[in-house]
Amino acid sequence: MARKTGVTKETAKRLVLDAGVVYLNLDDPIKRKKLGATRGGSEFVIETEWRDMEFDGVGGLVEGARRAINVTCSLTVNLIEISKEILALAVPGAKYGDGSPAENENGVAVTGETHYEIKRVLEGTIPDFDYNDIAIVAEYAGHKAPIVCGLKNAMANSNLSLTFNDADEAVLAITFTGAFDPENITEEPWFIRIPEKDS
Repeated sequence: MARKTGVTKETAKRLVLDAGVVYLNLDDPIKRKKLGATRGGSEFVIETEWRDMEFDGVGGLVEGARRAINVTCSLTVNLIEISKEILALAVPGAKYGDGSPAENENGVAVTGETHYEIKRVLEGTIPDFDYNDIAIVAEYAGHKAPIVCGLKNAMANSNLSLTFNDADEAVLAITFTGAFDPENITEEPWFIRIPEKDS
């Protein structure tokens, strides 16, 4: 019996490869920045809550009788690279202040190093958070241009959790969630750019 498969000669040109690179503000040449090294990859998710309208005498979904109620788009990044900027980004509203002389656990000054304290003070009833576009850029087989999966107006929407283990490095998982633009409320805050060779 012959095997059944969906493989064609185009299959190897339609694969997304490896872990990719995560960027903040990819489309802004001035603010563009690599977020950092990852371990365990990243995950891009668009989740839609649908409302299927019910009708008497109909036992299932009716064509045209479905509407989107809620859309959540997210990008989870597992960062092994941790800095003061990344930690402040992981806790919306958190800031790091001016540096102070670094000390070890015994209170002895460490020459040539500075401590930065990261903290959050939410002064307003509705805090003024910082939002960034964030995108993962990965290799798309058979193409020079990458595939790009991104969020608009994103901020961290997960708990800050760091686990410390012997003979291992801490990995910080941050889930970013895109936010609707109040000036353009009908456009969902995500995008995917997939390359295709010109004919």
